[in-house]
Amino acid sequence: MLRDAVHTTVLVLLLVGVAAAGEITGTLSPVSRVESVAAVDRVEKKSRPADYDPETGTYRLRNLPAGTYDLVLETKAGRIEGVDLRVDATAPKTKPLRLEPAELDRGEIRTLAAWLVKLRKERRNDAPEFDAILANVRGTRMKAVYLVRVKPGGERVSFDVPLEQDELPQASDLLLGLISLVRVRDQLPRDFDLMIEMDKTGPKDILVIGVSPELTAEDRKWLVDWVDGIRGFENKRRVLDLDGTGEHARVLVEKVRDKPTSLAVKEPTAFWRIEVFDFEKRYGGWSKVENRFTVIVREQVSIRRFRTYRWMFEKRLGGIRVEADAVTTVPPYEVPETLDPACSRLPY
Repeated sequence: MLRDAVHTTVLVLLLVGVAAAGEITGTLSPVSRVESVAAVDRVEKKSRPADYDPETGTYRLRNLPAGTYDLVLETKAGRIEGVDLRVDATAPKTKPLRLEPAELDRGEIRTLAAWLVKLRKERRNDAPEFDAILANVRGTRMKAVYLVRVKPGGERVSFDVPLEQDELPQASDLLLGLISLVRVRDQLPRDFDLMIEMDKTGPKDILVIGVSPELTAEDRKWLVDWVDGIRGFENKRRVLDLDGTGEHARVLVEKVRDKPTSLAVKEPTAFWRIEVFDFEKRYGGWSKVENRFTVIVREQVSIRRFRTYRWMFEKRLGGIRVEADAVTTVPPYEVPETLDPACSRLPY
C-alpha cells in the first residue's frame, strides 16, 4: 500500500512537471552570424541555453516554467540582449461596441475579404483560413489590417496583409465608410481595433474595441528630456529605446559612471547600469512609477575592459511569454552584421 502510494505521488509530480513546462522556438538568419542562443528569466535571475541548429538557424528552449523571458544571442558582431518594453496597447478601455452589419455593408465586406485574401496569397504565398478581419484604426486613419483565425479554446492567430501605401486609403475608406459605423460615429473612440467576425455566409458582427492612445513625438521628447535631467552618481545617461502608449511607457536607460570616485580600486573603474523605467500619464502629465524598474545589467568593471564591450539591446527579442504546456514561436529575426550604436554599448 505504501509503495503504491509513493509511486502514485511520484507519478503525479512528474505529470505536474510535464504539464507546467513550456517551450520557445524561432529562427535566426543568417546562420553564420550566430554563435549561441539562451533565454533569461529576469525575475528568477536564471539563464537557460537553447538547442541551436547552425544549419537551419532554428533554436528551441524546452522545459521552461511559465513566465516571461528575454532572449540573449552571442553573435559575430557582439552580444544582443532582449529587453521587455512591451505595453499592452490593445486591452479594451471600455466595453466593446457590437454592431450588426447593414445589408449594404455585407457586400462591401465580402468584396474586401476577397481582395485581402488575394493580396495575402500574392505577397506572402499563402491564403490562410480566417474567421475575422481585424483593422487597427488610430485617429482618423487605418494603420494595418489582418486576417484572424480563432483556434479551439479562443486563441487568435493574426496574418498580416501587406498593403502598399496607396492601397491603405482604399481599404480604410471602405472599412470606415461602413454604414454600421457611420450610424454610431459619435460613439467611436479616438483609437480602436475594428473586428469583423465572419462565417461561411459572410460577416456576422462588427466589434469596435477601444485601445490606448499612441505614444506621440511630444511624449517621447518629454521622456528623453526627463532622463537627460537625472542628477546622481552617474555622470552619463541616455535613452537607448522606449515603447508604450499615450498612457503608459517603458524606457530603456543606460547610466554610466566613468569618472574617478573615492572607492579604492586597482585601476580606473566604470559603473554601468542598464535599467527599464516605467512611466504613467496622470492628469495629463507623465510621472515615473516609483519603485518599479527592471535591472538588465549592473556592473562594476575596469574602464579598460568596459571600452571593449559590444552589447546591443533589442526589444524584438524581449518580453516573450511562455504558458504552461505550450509552445511560443518568436517571429524570425535577422541578426545584424554590425550593432546599432543608438541602442548599444560599443568600443570607444
